[in-house]
Amino acid sequence: MKPKFFLLLAAFALLIAPAGCIFSPDDEGGGGETPPPKELPWPGSADDLMKNFQTIYETMDINEYRKIMHPDFLTILQQTTTDEFPDVGTTLDVNEELRIHERMFSGDALTDPDGIFVPGVASINFDKFLALDTWVVSPQDDIIPNAEWAPFDVVFLFDRGQNFSTLKVAGTIKFYVTSKDSVHQGSTKKYYQMIGQVDLTNLD
Repeated sequence: MKPKFFLLLAAFALLIAPAGCIFSPDDEGGGGETPPPKELPWPGSADDLMKNFQTIYETMDINEYRKIMHPDFLTILQQTTTDEFPDVGTTLDVNEELRIHERMFSGDALTDPDGIFVPGVASINFDKFLALDTWVVSPQDDIIPNAEWAPFDVVFLFDRGQNFSTLKVAGTIKFYVTSKDSVHQGSTKKYYQMIGQVDLTNLD
């Protein structure tokens, strides 16, 4: 198997594997209670949302991840990805993304439908997360129309524990966001959610 496709394979295995295939070596329990995560700042701008996005990934907080996802969210996959995983299609919708992230953020290992062991993700770190341009509104004929978008230069590190190599995802992601009016602390404010992304990254 080519290493550059390993994380994608793991992600799609998480997506399609039946729930009964998941196991965790720590299911026997032990340890103290995990303190509840701190409430994230109100996502009143696109930049605030992206800061929360980074925090959510690095804390692997699936509950907050659900909140930032717009119901119409789409991930646009690269052609090389769809060639490698033709059954997945060209996009991932919000339900598919949530299912992937629920299992990825759990830290659990699994076996995929072919019986291949897929190690769990122990931690995620953003080595680089930099907007390359200002936010602009996408045109009507864009793949994700009428949304604010900006390209980000990213380096994500996926630590799979001491027995497995750390995977690095690097390159560009086009992030698309949208907002609505919402009441917060008695005032009507903008509330931003992520509505899409175009993946242009590589896996080392």
